[in-house]
Amino acid sequence: MKNISAILIIAIMLTMGGIYSASLLKIESLPNKENPFVYIQTVYPAPPEDVLKDVTKKLEEKVEGLDGLKKVNSVSSNSFSQITLELEEGVSAKDAKKEVESLIQSVKLPADAEKPKVLNQGVVSAPVYYLSLHGKDGVSQAELSRLLDDVFLPGFRSIRGIERIESIGNSEAVVKIKLNAGAINQYGLTPSQVAGYIEAWLVSKPAGDVDFKGSTEMLRVKGELNTLYALASMKVTSPGGDLIDLNKLAKIEAIDDSKFISRLNGLPAIAVHLYKSDSANVVEFTKQADQLIEVWKQQYPNLSFDIVINGSIEINKSVSGMIQEGILGALLASVIILVFLRNVRMTGIVLVSIPLSILITLICMYLLNITINIMTLGGIVIAIGRVVDDSIVVIENIYSQLQKKQERDESVILLATKQVSSAITSSTITTVAVFLPLGLVSGAPGTILSQFAITVACALMSSLVVALTVIPLMAKLFVLRQKKLVSHEEQQGARTTGYLRLLRWSLNHKIITLLIATVLLVGSISVSAPFIQVVFLPDGETDKTISFDIQAPNGTSLAAMDEQMKQLEELLRAAKAPMGEPVFNKVESLVGYNWQEKDFPNRAILLAVVNDSLPARETMKHYQAQIQYGLSKEFNVYSNIIPALGISPSNSFEYRLIGDDKAKLREASEIVSSVMKKSSSLSNVKDSFSDSNKEVEVRVDQNKARLYGLTAAQVLQTVHSWIDEVDLNKITFDNTEFQTYVEMDPLYVDDLKKLGELKIKTPIGVTVSLNDIAKINRVSAPTSIYRENQQQYAAVTATINGQDTGGISNKVTAELDALQLPGGITSKVQGASLDIAKAFGEMLIAMVTSIFLIYVIMVLSFGNARAPFAILFSLPFATIGGIGSLVLSGEPLGISSLFGFLMLIGIVVTNAIVLIDRVQQLQEVGASTRDALLEAGVSRLRPIMMTAAATIIALLPLVLGHGGGTVISKGLALVVMGGLTTSTLLTLVVVPVVYEMIETIKARLSRV
Repeated sequence: MKNISAILIIAIMLTMGGIYSASLLKIESLPNKENPFVYIQTVYPAPPEDVLKDVTKKLEEKVEGLDGLKKVNSVSSNSFSQITLELEEGVSAKDAKKEVESLIQSVKLPADAEKPKVLNQGVVSAPVYYLSLHGKDGVSQAELSRLLDDVFLPGFRSIRGIERIESIGNSEAVVKIKLNAGAINQYGLTPSQVAGYIEAWLVSKPAGDVDFKGSTEMLRVKGELNTLYALASMKVTSPGGDLIDLNKLAKIEAIDDSKFISRLNGLPAIAVHLYKSDSANVVEFTKQADQLIEVWKQQYPNLSFDIVINGSIEINKSVSGMIQEGILGALLASVIILVFLRNVRMTGIVLVSIPLSILITLICMYLLNITINIMTLGGIVIAIGRVVDDSIVVIENIYSQLQKKQERDESVILLATKQVSSAITSSTITTVAVFLPLGLVSGAPGTILSQFAITVACALMSSLVVALTVIPLMAKLFVLRQKKLVSHEEQQGARTTGYLRLLRWSLNHKIITLLIATVLLVGSISVSAPFIQVVFLPDGETDKTISFDIQAPNGTSLAAMDEQMKQLEELLRAAKAPMGEPVFNKVESLVGYNWQEKDFPNRAILLAVVNDSLPARETMKHYQAQIQYGLSKEFNVYSNIIPALGISPSNSFEYRLIGDDKAKLREASEIVSSVMKKSSSLSNVKDSFSDSNKEVEVRVDQNKARLYGLTAAQVLQTVHSWIDEVDLNKITFDNTEFQTYVEMDPLYVDDLKKLGELKIKTPIGVTVSLNDIAKINRVSAPTSIYRENQQQYAAVTATINGQDTGGISNKVTAELDALQLPGGITSKVQGASLDIAKAFGEMLIAMVTSIFLIYVIMVLSFGNARAPFAILFSLPFATIGGIGSLVLSGEPLGISSLFGFLMLIGIVVTNAIVLIDRVQQLQEVGASTRDALLEAGVSRLRPIMMTAAATIIALLPLVLGHGGGTVISKGLALVVMGGLTTSTLLTLVVVPVVYEMIETIKARLSRV
């Protein structure tokens, strides 16, 4: 009080520091968390079974002893192996990556297998920036592809934090040398000999250095095949000595080829997907991409740059929405405080605590390297109603004491502040302490909620400091010399009298009061329980981009798939909403694409951006059915909504079947998937065996082959040379760079009969057909083989329809567990139910730990165990309003709602602490327990009601808002609002009743 100038200067410095810190804080959707996975990816041109045997198993065996390894999952598919190593909590993924690289160095893989890549980001990661390029004014796809390679891709690669880039629909200049099987056989050649001749004449390599009179120069040897005409005229020497032109042995095609096809709104386009690294900030990353595109728009006006998805747009909208909701909450809280205090000066003093506490919180966030995201902003918004609590209690007591004193000076302010300082300190520390057990919550929920908790804790501790320093100072400056102080008790006598009458009756009828409270508690839970929906995270209302995954039968060509997709694109583009506006703002088609660089001719992705006025999930269900109806039964259509903020609702269901017998796994998968498809609660049902592939099996007859001196390995080598595509890399012909391939013309190997006619030169000098020594058949084979901890499994997956993911998951699981599966097959559930069980269990442990923790703090604060025990009776009654608010609003119980209950533990006891602390102060000066309870109840009624009302009303914008942040904050706000309402009303009655009962028991025991 004697250092007014110093306190004002410090307050000004903190204000400036907070504003400066706010300008430095990074913006993102969610707190950045380290991905606890390491991925090993290996390309090996072989079917899944060989990939598993020759690559996956060998790598799995090497890494099984990795320190901190929790689980090993692997997928062996056509020409590709991916092993996913899941790490224990707290293990550094970057350090584990280095250790894995060291472990697999000594693994001996097949010669044609590429070196395994060890990554911290898998192929399943999602792009954050979707761009579509298309030419105008006659710009061809070939020219657009050239600009992509020469200008746009190098530009995107310069972005800080770029992980990888995918381009879909771009073409490249290709030369295909298609060999004629008949001509090759006629001249006694083999495909590998012809390919070798071509490669030998296309050589262009340095041979070394030569010295010309003291000058060292590089010597390069080049063939003369620098035109397509020269290539066609190239001479090939046959074993008989004949010179044959290459164009007699092969057909040479120079084409613009693309393994994918892309269109946007029906126009040919090239899609570009940008992936960021785990450590890169989404907003900064996409800002760099936006800046590049703005420059290119000026340089290339005849091109169109359409952004389908920009990950930062929804983040910025959500952040802006949360800030607006916070400001609105602060204004509403201000109105409530003004209504209660009926004094503009006092209201102004209290409201100082809101901006000052938030600015101090921003400084703390900057120092702790915490970003602005929907979790931290949610913490600030939720804290707005709570940061005024301490200031309200202080200013209210100061005002009351000033009214009672004849001579008013700063000693009255000091005394009034001292009277409540221990109570508000205890209550604030108690509220902050409930967040400490969040360390028991593991995985993504723990990481995400921890930043929320730190932000709220910083705000609350800041508000305590402001309440004990700045508020008394401002009371001295603006209230102390006020001539007339209006008595609130006179203005609010009816409320106070009514409460006093209720409190007296309750103290005189303790058993009835407790019975009524217990009936309300048990009754509300019993009535609400059947209507509670359980979910990990609720659906986001702002996500508008639907991804339709179209899967045609295996063997469908890219051209056939493209024709089918044109019809589906037209269906979506022609769709109209009830008011006549288009249902979809954008429709992008990616044919042959399946979120991987590898091409899948029988797969396609349709990205459709839903009109803002329409609900995305209902639209998705409707048009998935429409698309499926327009396709034959052999087609499968799957759909999902792409989360703009990276917050995916955990609505997946996976039933795993484990066993070593593939036939039994297939049979079990069919049984399970048939039951799941009948459930109206599930959609997108598929199993890992449903997408089986056809495989050509050449079974070499040992006896026949031996007659010609052949082995299976020699047959393999010869057949491989007939069907293999030899990549000669990029070669310049006619001043144009072409990707060049040598392959057998598909006309000669496109059925079993033609394959059987392939010629094999034997060691004894006889040429035989493949049919002479082997049987050729087409057999079914899985497209992928899944393993967990080196055990093979089949997965049947689905999407859960509806909000009650926990209830639906449990119901479906019970139905599937009752099925009779083939012998030796075991099962387990993955997906939503596992996420819910784990997260909910850890949150419940954290809540119980919080209750014990705050009880210890209160015992230390009060100096006895009786008063804290009475205060704890305020906690159960928060459940009434918390659960009731979820049921009445239709909001499911999720991880954010549970966090709301955790917050309630700290918030609810605050009011009880303020009440009981005053009771004990009065008892210390000689008042009886009953008189102390009545007087404390009257004197603390208004501050308790005021702080509760301010907190509740400040949260109202979060409940009514529709921004991206409401996915997490809405359930939390509903629980706090409902729980605080019921607990406040019952705290004012039940806690005094329990306290007097304890004091009575203590008095009786002391007389014994």
